[in-house]
Amino acid sequence: MDDDPGGLEAALSALEAELALPVTVIDNAFFLNRRNIFEYDRRSHRKNPVCEAGFCERCVRHCRYAMNSRCARERRPFLAVCWKGIAQIVAPLRHGNIHYGMLYLGLWKGAGPEPGTEAELPPEFFRLRDTLSAPPEELGGMLALAQLCADGIVMKLLKARLLDTVPDERGARIAAFLREHCSEPIGLGDLADELGLSRSRTSLVVRELFGESFSRRLQAERVERARHFLAGSTATLRRIAAECGFSDEFHLSRVFKQHTGETPSEFRKRHLDPPKS
Repeated sequence: MDDDPGGLEAALSALEAELALPVTVIDNAFFLNRRNIFEYDRRSHRKNPVCEAGFCERCVRHCRYAMNSRCARERRPFLAVCWKGIAQIVAPLRHGNIHYGMLYLGLWKGAGPEPGTEAELPPEFFRLRDTLSAPPEELGGMLALAQLCADGIVMKLLKARLLDTVPDERGARIAAFLREHCSEPIGLGDLADELGLSRSRTSLVVRELFGESFSRRLQAERVERARHFLAGSTATLRRIAAECGFSDEFHLSRVFKQHTGETPSEFRKRHLDPPKS
């Protein structure tokens, strides 16, 4: 790893060993991934055999985006069950009004997969899921522990000056709005309504805070979302384009290369299932 502020990785590994439960950290801007602050296994649910079995874009959509939106609303740890029927505690990584990502703690057998999805999952998944225990009946202590861990991670990263920060609360609101709605056909007017400002004032605020136009910022957010799907699933480019707000796979490829200097296929080849250290 390039950085391990305050021995974070060692501390989380010790916590996993003590609890015999997996701990995963997923950030919503790919920042921690790019800096390699945590080991690869720490940043992906695919280290869990039951998560790896049948892993697809639905998993990325749930664990990265749906849970990110829920954390932004609820702000406190909660127990969540994914579309495959796997339960985990999710704790927001937050400082002030800025939400950086999620800490996942535990792995339990929840309700069954969503109706109509059973055929999408391999037999190995059901075998592995049956080896899991049910969530603890009393979750209060586990939720408090998840909150303590999440707060500790954020404080360590802030102290080490390793977190990107947004200039002010409006910047955090803009970033959150784009992150949550970039897959939709939104425009400057939608953000203006969210902020309660005129279109011209909103355009100026975005440029002041982010150094680029609204359309460019929206494109960048969509490209970032596409990076997560490319690195974390085997979904087709057409499917990823639809998930990320692009009109089709050709639009995705053109914009992706403009922003990153490489095609989606080239990016996927470098990042999908990187070798584990």
